[in-house]
Amino acid sequence: MNVAILSAMPELDFKTPFDELSELRAVLTTRQIAELTGLRRETISRARPDSRFQRRTEKALGELYLVATRMRAVVGDDLGQLAAVLRRPQAEFAGRSIADLLRDGQVDVVLEHLPSPASSPEMRPEDIQFDPATLAALAETGDPAAETPAAAEDREVAALIEADPDLGSRLPSIEAAIRDHFGPGARIGRAIVTEQSAPEGSDHLYLRVRTELPFDEEIERLADLLSEEEGLLGPVRARLTIGTL
Repeated sequence: MNVAILSAMPELDFKTPFDELSELRAVLTTRQIAELTGLRRETISRARPDSRFQRRTEKALGELYLVATRMRAVVGDDLGQLAAVLRRPQAEFAGRSIADLLRDGQVDVVLEHLPSPASSPEMRPEDIQFDPATLAALAETGDPAAETPAAAEDREVAALIEADPDLGSRLPSIEAAIRDHFGPGARIGRAIVTEQSAPEGSDHLYLRVRTELPFDEEIERLADLLSEEEGLLGPVRARLTIGTL
């Protein structure tokens, strides 16, 4: 973690890398976070509260989170076009984007152009002054009706399913089988993960099952599902992952 981040620490809550990632996921898709940080998509999609992040991963997520936090100080919570703003070439950076600088480890250069959070008790909101050029660049968030990160993720999932007719035709039966094994109250989320062991990486569907059951019982029911529904799951097993974490 570089000096710029350490100097900003007193102004931030002490959050774990997963906490920071969770907040980033509220305004960015998994693909966008991976693109902006240079991390692999599966590193983002498979992260869990008890995950142990590599030092490089912590640094990349921490820097992106810090920049997003600073930007929120300017534009409030209206970060629906955050990825577009970060990718936009900036005259202050010789035509490079904030994303370019983050991937090159130059977060300190970015922070020099962003206002620090108003942490001093003597400072009133009306006393805060922002550089007009920076304010205009960050506040230019594009079409307010543009697609949200969550909608973009849903669209990617829908496109993957549409491109795989066999998986799409089996999916209703698979989700019904999941509820048969886990109970009607089971909640099933759909996401995309990338299998990096393939020559060029391949996207496949991830079904995450959420229940109120104890962890051991969830694992037992998942094992039963995979064993008893082999006829249904077998033909699409290479393109589908089912999990409870």
